[in-house]
Amino acid sequence: MTTTPSAKLRRKILKDRGIQLAKHTRKPITYDDLPSIIVKSHLMKLIELKHSDKLENLIFEGTIYAAAKKLNVSPSTISKWRKLVSEARETEFWKQFPSTVS
Repeated sequence: MTTTPSAKLRRKILKDRGIQLAKHTRKPITYDDLPSIIVKSHLMKLIELKHSDKLENLIFEGTIYAAAKKLNVSPSTISKWRKLVSEARETEFWKQFPSTVS
């Protein structure tokens, strides 16, 4: 609890006006709230919901053509998504090492 004069005045004014301040609580983080390494389009999110699995797992199962048939998208789309995810993973990997170039 803060004890500065302005904080006391603020609490008094809020109390006089009948305003109750709710305490901050921690909201549990769901899968949707977790940061993703890639920006997902609406189609990517729809496929994840439809198949109840992460897109990264779905597009790397089997060949490009098998994944395309399973997800009902073109093989070129699967190829582009694989490239996007691979580049994002590589970027995340290299971020953990400090840069040696000055």
